[in-house]
Amino acid sequence: MKRYFFVLLLTAFALMAKADPVSDLLHRVLPDGNDAQRFEWTLDKSASAPYFTLNCDGVTVHVKGADYISVTTGINWYLQHYAGIDISWNAPTGKLPSRLPVVKNERHKSSVDYRYYLNFCTHSYSMAYWDWERWQQEIDWMALHGINLPLAITGMESVWCRVLENYGYDSLDKVNEFVCGSAFYGWFFMNNLTGWGGPQPDSWYIQRTQLARQIFQRMKEFGMQPVVPGYVGMVPKNFLTYADADKVSSWEPSDIVNGGMWCSFERPYFVNNTARLQEFAAAYYDAFDELFGDVCTTRFYAIDPFHEGGVPKGVTDAKASVQAMYDALLTYNPQAIWVCQHWQHNPTTTLTHTVPAGRLLILDLHGDNNGDIRCSGNHTAADGTPHDWVWGQVSNFGGNVGLFGRMDRLISCFYQARDNRADNRLVGIGALPEGIENNAMLYDLLYSLPWTNENYTRQTWLADYVQMRYGVKSGNKAYKKLLSAWKRLAAGPYNSPNDHQQGTTESVFLMRPSLEAGSVSSWANSSWYWDMSELRTALYEMLSVSSVLKNNENYRYDLVDLMRQALADYGKLMLDSIHAVTGAERTRLSDRFLALILDQDTLLATRPEFRLGRWTEMARALGTNADEKNLYEKNARMLLTTWGERAQCENGGLHDYANREWSGLLSSFYYPRWKSFFAHECQAQDWFTNYEWPFVMGIEQVNAQYLPEGASYAYGTFRAEPAGDEIAVVKALCDKYFRDFFRNLFNTK
Repeated sequence: MKRYFFVLLLTAFALMAKADPVSDLLHRVLPDGNDAQRFEWTLDKSASAPYFTLNCDGVTVHVKGADYISVTTGINWYLQHYAGIDISWNAPTGKLPSRLPVVKNERHKSSVDYRYYLNFCTHSYSMAYWDWERWQQEIDWMALHGINLPLAITGMESVWCRVLENYGYDSLDKVNEFVCGSAFYGWFFMNNLTGWGGPQPDSWYIQRTQLARQIFQRMKEFGMQPVVPGYVGMVPKNFLTYADADKVSSWEPSDIVNGGMWCSFERPYFVNNTARLQEFAAAYYDAFDELFGDVCTTRFYAIDPFHEGGVPKGVTDAKASVQAMYDALLTYNPQAIWVCQHWQHNPTTTLTHTVPAGRLLILDLHGDNNGDIRCSGNHTAADGTPHDWVWGQVSNFGGNVGLFGRMDRLISCFYQARDNRADNRLVGIGALPEGIENNAMLYDLLYSLPWTNENYTRQTWLADYVQMRYGVKSGNKAYKKLLSAWKRLAAGPYNSPNDHQQGTTESVFLMRPSLEAGSVSSWANSSWYWDMSELRTALYEMLSVSSVLKNNENYRYDLVDLMRQALADYGKLMLDSIHAVTGAERTRLSDRFLALILDQDTLLATRPEFRLGRWTEMARALGTNADEKNLYEKNARMLLTTWGERAQCENGGLHDYANREWSGLLSSFYYPRWKSFFAHECQAQDWFTNYEWPFVMGIEQVNAQYLPEGASYAYGTFRAEPAGDEIAVVKALCDKYFRDFFRNLFNTK
């Protein structure tokens, strides 16, 4: 209790005053002048369903909504559809025009009750090192996009620390044999691994407890119901050794069984005795209440006890275990809703036939990939009654960088599911990406769908999106160019026809070197399914309006991202050419390929979102001394590269799973592999020992001779600050690589 006492004091003042979350949000996202005061809003407390209305006389915007989230959704609808302001990850603030566009009596009602957000993996691949300022920005983004059911796992490691302390663990070292390191909580809470990446210092638990309280409090103010990790049956394998003997006197050694393996990681052990399981679950929920009960208001608990691996061999009765978890949950919160993921073979009938309809919410993670118009994951209860479900899309795996989506399916499948919701019990829509801060268009589209009065098509959405994203008026020259560019992108990389592809087509620059262009990570199944000349044409069209949009942050980000994709495509074609030749010509092309990687690095250095230093600086900022900073940076580097040690990297298939086409990684991690590959006559090497693990540890070792001049390597050397002007760098690279293509294109127009 002593560890967290002062943390509670730090957040006490936030609980004393009644918050005005909408006005506070307006001041954060519209900070200029009196822009925030140009909105007036009211709550309709008599409303029985989420809706908002809009009116604007040219001076003031009036928004009325059923609840705070309906109001903030209405504010965002006006900002996007009328003011041409897209509050996004790369542009978190905006400025209103002096004369506000007039709106008369516009009303929108959500077709589903729940707008869900996040995946366990997102909290690691993108959010692992966020501070309160970044979290506050994200919660504002959630509120503006109508999200009322976000997954919240920050600080839950402190719950585990408290549980084990309450059972008599007498040192943090013993706790840390179970609790994992800073970058890996997504999989710890999904019962996939234990202990890896630590040990965590006491300061980490203090920081994360305080941060979690701030997150829960803000979500509570907006009326969001966070989905928090419920108890999944896991326990440390040494629990009976480290716990106070008096507190576990009723436990037998057979009450705890081996949880098996996941990608060569040892899973937590599992409580096999149902009475002991309920006892431990009660202790878990008590610990949660101790730390967060006063700031977290929710009915929703994420519980996936047998995720990606099935039932451990030693479990006597999986159905009885699920029943015990459900009974413990209802004892803690009689109104609780069990939330599970439909992913691979989950959920099984062991779960869906145990938890009754109305008490289970199934998150259909991959609705766009599977073309789902009804839940395809054991949808019914034991009596055949459909369970409630959320139509969702993953869209991103591992936080990989690249243009990707299944836009047509996103639109058509949700609308079909919505129209049949009376029969299939659809209750929500959601984005469940493994990584965020890319492909923002998909999220704007997805969270608009429940509120539309007329169904979007690809064409009508793009016509709206270009105006909202860049603030350009329909019909002018810049609008026409941008719309043409987006039509090409929507018909290409944003409409993947490959059902076996997990997320973006990965850049060949990030591959473990080979002359065969293919996937970077083990399960991606990358394919180049779009017309590369169409993508270059889209780049030409977007670049042609740079003089008009040079001050628009969304434009500058999108231009760099599109140029990045064009260079990645060019790299694939160049690798094919290298494969087809030998001798001096192969050497010449190999040198050009290496130069192309460094040019990509230079391009991406112009935006902080594409810099490794942004990620590592966030990690280091959480450390209170040099050892802690280095530990967090080690975790941050490892997650993106080897994921684990050799066993997990190689046998577990996790190498490069979270690959990122980022400045710093290209020059210091991917480039040395390629340079050594060409220097050794295109022969594979022990990449893990000689190149990958040294990077994780920040030690140059054998690959120093292959680093480009000035490349960073040691801990603390990567920087977040961007370098160079985006538009100037794009123009220079277009002239270097696509001059003839652009000239021919210009001559045909």
